[in-house]
Amino acid sequence: MSLFKINSYITATDKARKSVTLFSSMVLGLFVGIIISIINTRYLGKEQYGDFKFLINLFSLAVTFLTFGFFYTGGLLLARTDDSRKKRELTGDILKIAAFSSILLILISLIFSFMEHRFFGNNLGPLIRYSLPLLFIFPFQLCFEQILQGSNRIYSLSLLRIGPKLVYIVLAVVLQYFSKFNLTTALISHLGAVAMIIIALIWFIRPKFGMRSSYLPAIRKENRSYGFPIYLGAITGVASSYLAGITISYYINNENVGFYYLAITAAMPLTMLPSSFGITFFKAFVSYPRIPAKVMAVTVGIGVTALIGFLVFIDEIVVFLYTTDFIPVIRLSYFIAVGSLLHGFGDFLNRFISAKGLGKKIRNSNFVLGIINTVGFILLPKYFGVEGAAYTRLIAGVVYFLLLLTYYIQYQKRNNKRAESK
Repeated sequence: MSLFKINSYITATDKARKSVTLFSSMVLGLFVGIIISIINTRYLGKEQYGDFKFLINLFSLAVTFLTFGFFYTGGLLLARTDDSRKKRELTGDILKIAAFSSILLILISLIFSFMEHRFFGNNLGPLIRYSLPLLFIFPFQLCFEQILQGSNRIYSLSLLRIGPKLVYIVLAVVLQYFSKFNLTTALISHLGAVAMIIIALIWFIRPKFGMRSSYLPAIRKENRSYGFPIYLGAITGVASSYLAGITISYYINNENVGFYYLAITAAMPLTMLPSSFGITFFKAFVSYPRIPAKVMAVTVGIGVTALIGFLVFIDEIVVFLYTTDFIPVIRLSYFIAVGSLLHGFGDFLNRFISAKGLGKKIRNSNFVLGIINTVGFILLPKYFGVEGAAYTRLIAGVVYFLLLLTYYIQYQKRNNKRAESK
């Protein structure tokens, strides 16, 4: 066997092993997520569970505005280099940006905490101030998603996704045993669990922090054409998706916020399954002219099979796990499940488009997604209640997938024309 074939075999085996690892963590994450949702719904009840999801949603919305696209750019630059020293230095500079974003988030949250009750009447301001020291986890979590993806550290990415959930379960059980588990302990446990994993990852990957930021100029330059366009799209696309929790709380109450996000949680694996293939092959997509047919077939096959199983068993699962108090989740799940799977397929194609450095395409798709989310989440819950948010999720998933599929087909046509011209 030639050296080239040996290297190709090793590379393929490594990708397969990492794919299995990521999928295994997702399957484990599915079961762990179910356990967490049982703990939260049973320990907190409908009202406090709704408040819990409302706060997480609020922080997630705020941090979306504070990244400016630098994490996307950092992930792409890491994917382009194989030099270990440069990767450590680049990672260190990216984490400095995450630290700056964390300071902004804490300051904004502090100011908002004194005004929150005027908008929503929830009187959650004191709890927001109590959680301020741990809010750094939101920028760092987004940062590590891109860093680990760009560095092809799939094992560490699996830890980032499953680790906080496992830690949270331990904290929740211990706190419930020694004292009453309530909204405050749930929120602090959630933030604290993520913080532990982030600190562990920083120690493990050992980024190099220098007094001078060697790669910040390169990050800023690349960010203009890649990261910042995606960021602009994220403001309308990703950030607008968090509007659901805000408008449902405003028009109805936080109890229905809990119903909606429990349905989102239940359908999350349908988004993560196809997306994980894209994450695993992101670095390879930089050099691939097209997505391999086998990868495409496996992604679609697993996703559709998972959707069918979800639709068949979701009724029994909701009643069995969360009791009849959460029956409204069932109907919401039907619409959200289909939208989530299509969004996952869109994310899979997104990884390929991103690997080609076509940040403006990603921006445009997020612009369209943002318009749908903004209009849908503002208007539909007002007239259709919480189901209006589920309808919006379905419509957004359909449009997002079709748009990314169009971009992928356009890229292939241009690529074929270039090949023919040569």
